[in-house]
Amino acid sequence: MLANISEKSYAAEARYTNFYAGGDITWSADGQHFYCLNGAVVNQVDVQTSQILQSFGATPSSAENKKPAELENIDVEEDTITCFGLSQEHLVTAHRSGLLRLWQLTTGKLVKLWKAQHKGPVIRVEFSPCGRLICTSGGADATLRLWDYSNNSCLGALKDFPGPAWLLVFHPNVLRKEIFAGGSDNTVYAWNYETKTLLHKLRGHLSQVTGLSFKSKASDCNEVVTVSRDKVLIVWQLQEQLESKQLKVLPLYEELEGVVYADKGSQIIVASGAGKLQQVDVKSWKIKDLLSQSDFQISRLLHCNELKQLALVTTEQNILVYDAESLEPVKHLVGYNDEILDMCFMGDNDRYLAVATNSKHFKLYDTEHDMNCKLIVGHSDTVMSLAASQNLLISVGKDCSVRLWKLQHDKDCSLEALTQQSNCHTSTIGCVAMTHNGATGFASVSQDGSMKVWQLARAKEDRNSYSFNLRYAALSHDKEVNCVAYAPNNKLLATASQDKTAKIWLADSNSLQGVLRGHTRGVWSVRFSPVDQIVLTSSSDCTLRLWSISNFACIKRFDQECTILRAEFLDHGKFILSAASDGLLKLWNIKTNTCIQSLDEHNDRVWALAVSGRSNRFFYTGGADSKLIRFGDVTQATRNEALDQRQATLEQEQTLHSLLHAQKQLHKAFVLALNLNKPKASFDIINHFVRKRDEPGLRQLVDQLNVDQRVALLQHVKAWTTNSRHSQVGNLILKHLIGDALQDPKARFYNNGNMVEVLTPYVQRHFKRVTELNKELAFLEFIVKCM
Repeated sequence: MLANISEKSYAAEARYTNFYAGGDITWSADGQHFYCLNGAVVNQVDVQTSQILQSFGATPSSAENKKPAELENIDVEEDTITCFGLSQEHLVTAHRSGLLRLWQLTTGKLVKLWKAQHKGPVIRVEFSPCGRLICTSGGADATLRLWDYSNNSCLGALKDFPGPAWLLVFHPNVLRKEIFAGGSDNTVYAWNYETKTLLHKLRGHLSQVTGLSFKSKASDCNEVVTVSRDKVLIVWQLQEQLESKQLKVLPLYEELEGVVYADKGSQIIVASGAGKLQQVDVKSWKIKDLLSQSDFQISRLLHCNELKQLALVTTEQNILVYDAESLEPVKHLVGYNDEILDMCFMGDNDRYLAVATNSKHFKLYDTEHDMNCKLIVGHSDTVMSLAASQNLLISVGKDCSVRLWKLQHDKDCSLEALTQQSNCHTSTIGCVAMTHNGATGFASVSQDGSMKVWQLARAKEDRNSYSFNLRYAALSHDKEVNCVAYAPNNKLLATASQDKTAKIWLADSNSLQGVLRGHTRGVWSVRFSPVDQIVLTSSSDCTLRLWSISNFACIKRFDQECTILRAEFLDHGKFILSAASDGLLKLWNIKTNTCIQSLDEHNDRVWALAVSGRSNRFFYTGGADSKLIRFGDVTQATRNEALDQRQATLEQEQTLHSLLHAQKQLHKAFVLALNLNKPKASFDIINHFVRKRDEPGLRQLVDQLNVDQRVALLQHVKAWTTNSRHSQVGNLILKHLIGDALQDPKARFYNNGNMVEVLTPYVQRHFKRVTELNKELAFLEFIVKCM
């Protein structure tokens, strides 16, 4: 085992998974965390690292209070969360089953659990500014209910409005006991929730009200702004009479999704669904366009007063954070990746990682700065493949176009579109590959079986400008071509296809050099060795094959359990890393033809695999489970850990040997024998007590063992019972352990690994043997007496 560990070993260093699937999202007051709804959980996400810190969901084991009888039949695993609310200390989640769960933010523990008493699921829930009250909005009964969770009581219900209320906002000042709700009649209603009296009606919108914001948190703040999908912004003056006064009605000609006051109430920031961010000056009512993201559809606008930042949430679950004053991008978080189809490194020292997902936009991550992300817009359909060489990147996709991008050094994590060509193929372009050691050309393959090789050149007038032209095209395969790759010297090309073959071509012409035949199903990927004259292929027939370029013969074969989608060479061609359709990654030693490590981190097909070409010290994987995982080389750390463990084991064995030789501190020696898994040593110690007929000492020896040590002792009993010479001692210890289990129900853990099923045949055999021996002794005694 130590030899295998010292060969090569990798471990997951960071995992970037889906944390937001749409719905409610809230920004913490300090701006350090986002709380995002993701199915049956609410994830607390660190803004800087995009990592999930903790999740709040339906976990009955963390409940401190016992569930009522009427809630016992709820399936917590399928009890999805419809909405949630956030305070300084707590988070409340509303579930489809009608339950409300109150969670402690610091510990993540479930504090309370109760029924919402609404007909149907709760669609909105909010905390009061003081954090002691909770208001819920029912979807079917069109009522609002106010809860005092500390006293386990419902303070009342508000019913005199046409619900349901999709908009629910408390007045930000604690002294103002007012709550605002947007009704289905496009009117905003306001109540005093202590007296249950209706105070205001904000009637003026013609469509659903999507946003409401107060000018300040002062107790005398009576100025409110609302926006709606009727493309109108209205500023209101709250008055004593029921109908409030409209101070300003401003048409913005866009469906509006969010609004906030900024700059101490002097500016209004409005977000439209079409991706536009606008600023309205309160004094002059002039409108200024701040940002235009026409390729995104904005669903929410968030504001952090502490950091003076804005966050735009798109319908594709991307979170774009901007500085509120300069509108410079601060952070881009990807809440939902969908399927990850391809990825590649680019930039100096492989700093940037380009990732293509099941979207027409691909993403560029800065691996050295907390995986800060930039969404790259340009394609009109799903991006299928990416290839990079130094600072240039090629992207292809279902829109049959090829686009060339260049990394901008003056801007962090940004690509500049250089040139593009549409209709480069007649069908979806499935893969693209660039030349090594300087981008001079690239090759693309398509589902129609064609391969095209392109010449990449710089413009003479502007050295920063590039263009590409078709060098030649060839019908490379009869079926869909899955992969194309360049040799390290750029002289050869390899293609892999669903027609069960891979082919080797001259890169400068469309001359076919050889066909690699042997796979019984489609070939998914092909790679050249960085040091040897061999080619690696992976196939749906669950095999990896190494081929000789000289005679195109298969020289080695590696078998796996399912379809192998991707394979790469590691450590200068000494190892192979394969990614399969079951989500399993395997590391193979080419010399010994053995699998030396399996990495089980994905739950579905692994489509993408990117190995750092600079150091080979880390690689990234992505797949259909939307997980983006970074693996690092831990060979040296694992080797050191194994050596330290071995040294500690040797020291313990020496201590055990010394104690047994001196016949002192037998209890310590017995514990060491159990920890080191030495059945022979533990048998000798117990047998010492048996020979001396020291029953109390043996009993004390067993009683002082903890749970783990007793489980280890049972494993030793199993080993003793298989031998008739040791069975007496084994049965004696088994009697003590079973007696303890009968007296203490908490100790009934002994059927570990089907212990009873394993021991029963041996115990029955020994019992039969002893019974027969007893009969023979009785017969012998009878003969002696007769003499």
